Amino acid sequence: MKQHDHKNNGCKPNPEKGGRQITVTVNYQAQTETLAFAPNTKVKDVLLWAISIFGIDATLATEMELAIAGESDELAGGKPLASIAKGENALVLDLVRGDIANGCPNGS
Repeated sequence: MKQHDHKNNGCKPNPEKGGRQITVTVNYQAQTETLAFAPNTKVKDVLLWAISIFGIDATLATEMELAIAGESDELAGGKPLASIAKGENALVLDLVRGDIANGCPNGS
């Protein structure tokens, strides 16, 4: 498998450049993983990392979303981490299964 080039998408900051980092902790079921990202990293890139690190099956991966820990609103994939962290150097997120359209409004 070809390695993904993180240089231009902000997935992994270059510590040699001394850039600010946001430490992101993702909770999934009883597991927790943490990694530092550049502030301009998009939520969708963190989601891809989380899906990979937690070994989410490909059939479920498309249903997974990230939310601020303890909240139910899913984060938009195009949002940069800096806009969510609001000046903080750490974020705690939950990896959750998103709403699944099943033809029944409001789950009824």
